[in-house]
Amino acid sequence: MSLKFEDEYANALDNLASALKRSYEQIKQTSTFSNEFDYSQAIANRLRAFYSSQSAVNIFLGKQVAQAGSDFFVEIVLFFLKLFNDLENLGLKIASERPLQTKRNTIRPDINVWRGDELLAIIECKTQLGWHRQNWDEHFQYREHKLKEVSENAKIFLVVMTSCNWGGFGNDSRVGEQLFCLLNEKWPTDDFLTLDSPIEQLFDKVRAIACV
Repeated sequence: MSLKFEDEYANALDNLASALKRSYEQIKQTSTFSNEFDYSQAIANRLRAFYSSQSAVNIFLGKQVAQAGSDFFVEIVLFFLKLFNDLENLGLKIASERPLQTKRNTIRPDINVWRGDELLAIIECKTQLGWHRQNWDEHFQYREHKLKEVSENAKIFLVVMTSCNWGGFGNDSRVGEQLFCLLNEKWPTDDFLTLDSPIEQLFDKVRAIACV
């Protein structure tokens, strides 16, 4: 005979997608008549909540390795970029990991930005560049080259969650234009988070592309 019980954790997971949709509509409704919404702070707050919850789970279960936050980071950038698209009435299509071509081995960027069938931009999202801090630019230029094979005029952007463990982009002239790092030498659960490149800078670039 099986023991029936109310699984609060399963219920929380069941309600997660609904909470995400409600959050989207609530922010959209309250921000329609205001330009004051702080996208960077909202992203930082969700990152804090995610990593705090993962830390608590690890402690409780005795896990040594935390769940990867890369997919979550893509999701929240995607969430707020879609929201920005709606609030600004840009009329874009925002997708994730949509292949750029039908042929094999085509790249699947973290985030794609389309106007109809025209590819305008891709956004690559990384939590940090610790493992690739010596050759991240080589990888970035490779992705840019592959993008140009598909669309000569499409733009590529790279947004990194934190400069912890790799030092940031430094004085690279592309900072604020193509390269964005959200948290300046801080982890999302640290106190007194300081922004390096606010996500609004990236969103403004997307808006400028959409309005051309």
